[in-house]
Amino acid sequence: MNPPPPTPTPQNSSLESAISSLAAKLDALVDDVSSLRHQNSSGYNTPPLPSPPPPPQPPRHHMKLEVPRFDGTDAVGWIFKISQFFDFHNTPEHDRLTIASFYMDGPALSWFQWMTKNGLINSWTDLLLTLETRFTHSFYDDPRVALFKLTQTGTVNQYLNEFERIANRVVGLPHQFLLSCFISGLSPKIRWEVQAFQPHSLPHATALAKI
Repeated sequence: MNPPPPTPTPQNSSLESAISSLAAKLDALVDDVSSLRHQNSSGYNTPPLPSPPPPPQPPRHHMKLEVPRFDGTDAVGWIFKISQFFDFHNTPEHDRLTIASFYMDGPALSWFQWMTKNGLINSWTDLLLTLETRFTHSFYDDPRVALFKLTQTGTVNQYLNEFERIANRVVGLPHQFLLSCFISGLSPKIRWEVQAFQPHSLPHATALAKI
């Protein structure tokens, strides 16, 4: 004769209930893992985590450059320097005319005031063209002829300065032409000595003349 089954106690019932709850949680966790594996195997990619923001860039410091002043002398040199200054600072075209007027003195300032009051300068391009016409040699002068006629009357450095000033007005001259003009304008004694070395470039001829 079999003994009767044990009567469940409150403690046994509570333990069985906790075990059942834990088993249900484990089954749910297994189902979640299986579902994730299925998504990855089917080509589904979870969105990547956002990348951290880049570190802040230090502020850019511009070089402090002095704006050249213009009083009517060496117009070609001033145009070159003021244009380089504006290009370096990315100055807008509509601001260049006003800024340039702050750095004019003497005859150049008087000329600029008269031209603007009469509406003859309305843009940066207008200023460059009219300024070069007013303060440089006439357009009817041929700088190539002046370069060919130039002769040394002082030191080699003085002759070189004048040669470069005139040559700066000409664009596109062959190098051999410039070399020939420079050598032919030297004083006879220096010219003979320079020609004896047969210089192949203008810098070479300049160095020989200085020696």
